[in-house]
Amino acid sequence: MKGRLHRASSRGGRRSLADQAMPPSQTRSEASIPGPVLGSWGACARVTLSWTIAGGVAGGGILVSGLTLTDIVTPGLQLLAAPVLFLVGAALGLAHGCALAVIGRPDRLTRISALRRCVVGGVLAVPALALAWVVTAGISLTAALVHEFRPSVLPLAVGAWIFGLTLCVWAGREGLVALRRAVRRWPESRVGSLLSFGLMIALSAILVADPPVLLGTGLRVNSFGALLLAVAVTLWVGFPILVLLLHLRGHRSASGATGNG
Repeated sequence: MKGRLHRASSRGGRRSLADQAMPPSQTRSEASIPGPVLGSWGACARVTLSWTIAGGVAGGGILVSGLTLTDIVTPGLQLLAAPVLFLVGAALGLAHGCALAVIGRPDRLTRISALRRCVVGGVLAVPALALAWVVTAGISLTAALVHEFRPSVLPLAVGAWIFGLTLCVWAGREGLVALRRAVRRWPESRVGSLLSFGLMIALSAILVADPPVLLGTGLRVNSFGALLLAVAVTLWVGFPILVLLLHLRGHRSASGATGNG
């Protein structure tokens, strides 16, 4: 009897040590939730899923409605632009969601495990995009409300906007949590963030002062388009280059310190 009690207490001691070894970002309740989507272990799947859905809604619904209301896209062309930009937005959301999920994965999750959970999120996004397309179609009715008021369309458009913005807020929340993890893991986070923000401000000032012409289209962007272009160039070009340069700088400094030692 005493041997059994001793073994049980030793097991309890081992569990206590395991709980103490958990990182601060993962609580006991989060780690105990099973499944590939729930809890902190499913964070990568949720980021991928939410960003894919929100990207489709933002591209095919919100962006197309804005272009139609500003007369950049005609109502007739809207029927073609909405599904195309919906697919483009979903693809961009999937790519950025996977990258952000892997970079901002939980502390005890390896890259391979994070990629597997991204695959789970991508698979779940396939049926979810069908619902997202219904929401996108409802948002696209906004132009019909503005140009020609139709009371029967109003509840559908309002409901679609509420649901679509809720999806975007969910994606933003999941992305912000992942971004905080990535910044905490990045040794040069303070310097890199300051340089990235400075680069974005400089590019915004330059592009707004002299809006560029889109390559191959002959179309000159407006001030808002110039701001979006500055953000895109910073995220897709400037930020990866800064990360690589700071990483090489830190690696060289570590190698020099090791050689001197």
